[in-house]
Amino acid sequence: MCMICRAEARGAAAGKATMEQLLQTFETPFIDGSGEAYDIHVYGRSRPADTWQGWIVFTRRRDGRRFTTDAETTQPSVEDVAYWATGLEPAYFEGAFQRARPQEDTASGHEAAAELRTV
Repeated sequence: MCMICRAEARGAAAGKATMEQLLQTFETPFIDGSGEAYDIHVYGRSRPADTWQGWIVFTRRRDGRRFTTDAETTQPSVEDVAYWATGLEPAYFEGAFQRARPQEDTASGHEAAAELRTV
């Protein structure tokens, strides 16, 4: 765990911080299919029943636009979310990036499918 992560985890364990916290920043960027580079960050926040949720944020380097997943994990402590983040691999980021990207409008998708059927 990085030094910043440990300090934040200690503060959270002491009841000092319950807002979202940056827990991990990855050195290697994620590169999408078009060659765009994204910085990868894992955030966590305290939830009811003494649990913590963690999620992933992809920040596009070109313009700073952020793509955020829903909760990717729920753990008993902030330390456990930070530990979970240390095991993430490139294959996991592929799927998480797809979950973070806005989905095509359902109506547009149905219209496109209808056009294909009528041709």
